[in-house]
Parts: sequence; C-alpha cells; structure tokens
Amino acid sequence: MRRFAALGAAAALAVFTGGASLAGLYQTVDRDPVIGYPSLQEVTNFDVMARSYDRRREQGDNPRLVFGSSELNPGPAGPAHPASLLEGGDYGVDVMVTGRAFCEDLWQAIEVGAFAGRMDQDDSSRRVVLIPSMQWFMCYRNAKRDFTASFSQGAYDAFMANPAISDELKDQVTQRMAVYGVDRTGPSSPSAAVAAWLDSASDQLLATLRLSTTAVAPRAAADGKREKGVSRGADGGGTTHAADSSSNATDTPAAATPNWDQIFSDADLTAREKASSNAMGINDSWYAKHLADWQAGTKDWKVEGNEYFSEQEFEDFKLLLRVCREAGVLPMVLIQPVKGELYDQTIYGPKVRQRYYQMIRQACEQAGVPVADFSSHEYDTYFLREYSHPSDLGGAYYSKAIYTYLTTGVADTSPSGGVAFETRKE
Repeated sequence: MRRFAALGAAAALAVFTGGASLAGLYQTVDRDPVIGYPSLQEVTNFDVMARSYDRRREQGDNPRLVFGSSELNPGPAGPAHPASLLEGGDYGVDVMVTGRAFCEDLWQAIEVGAFAGRMDQDDSSRRVVLIPSMQWFMCYRNAKRDFTASFSQGAYDAFMANPAISDELKDQVTQRMAVYGVDRTGPSSPSAAVAAWLDSASDQLLATLRLSTTAVAPRAAADGKREKGVSRGADGGGTTHAADSSSNATDTPAAATPNWDQIFSDADLTAREKASSNAMGINDSWYAKHLADWQAGTKDWKVEGNEYFSEQEFEDFKLLLRVCREAGVLPMVLIQPVKGELYDQTIYGPKVRQRYYQMIRQACEQAGVPVADFSSHEYDTYFLREYSHPSDLGGAYYSKAIYTYLTTGVADTSPSGGVAFETRKE
C-alpha cells in the first residue's frame, strides 16, 4: 500500500506541475538547506539533513550533532537553549540538533551511523551528544508507531553503506526495524527484491513529497535563535551579553567564550517570569491549558508485574552505543530529569525513576561513555517548564554541558551566575 501511495502521489504531483522532475522537487526543498530545529518531514529525509550538515561545514561553522527528540525544540524554552545559544558557530561550535518527537534510540542509532561517514577524523569533530528520554521506555511506549513515523530511508541506506559498522550490527539494526514495522530484512525471490526496492524508493519519494509542501525552517527562524550579542527574553526584548559586548558583529571573535554567569542569570529570570502563576515552576500557558489533561492521562498508566520500563528500548539504547563505538563516534549521554513533583503523583514514583536513571548510567559505564547527569534536578523548581522539557534555565545547564563536552571532551554540569537549586521537595 505504501508503494502505491507514493507512486500515486508522484503521478498526481506530476500532473499538477506539468511533469516537473524529481530534481525540481529537490530544488524546492533546498531553498535554505541550513535548518534549525527540524520538522518531522525533514528528519525523515536524510538528503535534507545531510545538506544542512554539509552546508554548515562549507561555511566554516564547525557543526556538531546533538541527537534527541522534542526537548530539542528551542522555541518554548528560551535563548539559553542549546539550539539557540550554540547554533551558528558564535562560540566555535555550531550545534545541529538532530531529531524530533518520535526519534528514539533505534532512529538515533541509524542516524549516527549515517552521519559518521561525513565527519572529520579528529576527535573533536567526532564528538556527539545523545539525549534519551524516560518517556521512550515507559508503559505507554508505542515503538512501531513512533519508528515508522520517523524512519528515514536515506539515513538507513547511508548507515548500511558505512564500512566501519560490522555486518552483524547492521543485521541487528535491520532485524529490529522489521519488528517495528519497517522490513528491510532482504528478499528471498526476484519478485520480492522488486517489492523491497519499491518499498525503499517509495519511502524516499514520500519523504521528498512531504517536504515539497512544507516550508523548510531556516536556522534563524522564529524558534528562539539568539542574534549575535543579544539574548532574547520572553517579551522579545534583548539583553546584551558581556561575552558579546561589541555592537559591531564583525568584531565578535569567531570562537568567543560564552559568558555563563550572564547566561544563567538571564535564564533563571526568564524561567521565573514564564512561571509566575504557580509555585511548581511550570510555564504559565502549559499550567493553565495542559496540566489537568496530563494529570488525567496519567491515571491510565498501567504496568504488568514490575515492568515499568521497556527492556526492548533499553536494548535499542545499548545498540546505539555499539553503533557509536564501531562507527568511531565519541558520544556523551545527557541524562534528563523529569518533573518530580508531577511524576510523584503517578505510578512512576521516585524509586521507580531511580531505576531508569541507574539503568542508563550502568549502560554508559559499561560502554565507556561519559554522561552529563541532570537527574538530581527533578525537584529543582525552575529547571523544567512542564513535565519533562527544559525551561530556559534547564536549557542553560544543557548548553553548558554540551558546549564544554564538545570543546574539551569533559562536560561541566555545574550552574553559574549565582544560580542554585530551588527545590520544593520536602
């Protein structure tokens, strides 16, 4: 059905455009190949993602990949978020956030293997950041739905073409894809080979067709992008950073050091301003519009026995770390907290959550992968803007850890600017 849908869509588009070629489609989606926080249509098209990475390199922006999902969105967080603060190369690295909601461990494994072949060989160029989410492992997990929504045929092709990755590991990834509804396990007959080719081609074509009707979001779009020398507040106004004090952007050093004291102080103020209606540190709009629905939904969470977290997703996480090792990529895993005060009202209480955090830590320790562990911030009032996504203050912490890892190989998870934990836990 998928291949017929793709062919039908292509035919309809050809009629509509008077027989425009696929090359024309790629020109359509390549209006501004350097993208910021990618759309789901963009993450499913590796050509677009790879062009964004390559163009950054051509411009000398020193791109570094940060893999995650919805926490990568800088817009609701604020200017201290890594996709705003560290995007564009002002501080010597250009963070390219890679992922969207539905982009989980198996998706990241494929993308890491695909991008590894485009990286330079020096250690700093091969450092990446991986950001798993506890929600991927929880009882309502729907891996088949999520993986089919985010799967990129182009990324899988590049992953399979990477000679550094063993055939055994490629086979494990392919087998797990089939479990999640994307079967590339190999044809057993000539007719099956044709069908497999059509499936692959149709997935790639559908990704391109979706993009042809979706405007590419340029990296300086209205998603919280920080202009040189200005940290945008919640009201759109600007506060000059000491690190970027020159009014002439051309005078700003290409590799200036972030003024973390100013960034944290500004971010703390922004987080508080956005959460002025409640004592939990939740953004006002989410508190008013979504909190009650989220709390009602948690009443349906159920587990069998003691299986709070998916062993299958955990296997995918370890698979991701193996891909990094074989592909010669140097990952750091950023462990995110969740809002303790909210999750304590659910079946995922403190002891249960600690099992998840420890599970991730142990896997990283066994793989020799460093972590930036923010799990202790569960009760830090202004760290998260709702149940799991960073506020501008949380974004500042993430930015500092990511920046220091990418530039020195060691993540600094400490606060700056006199900012300290403000906890509501008894």
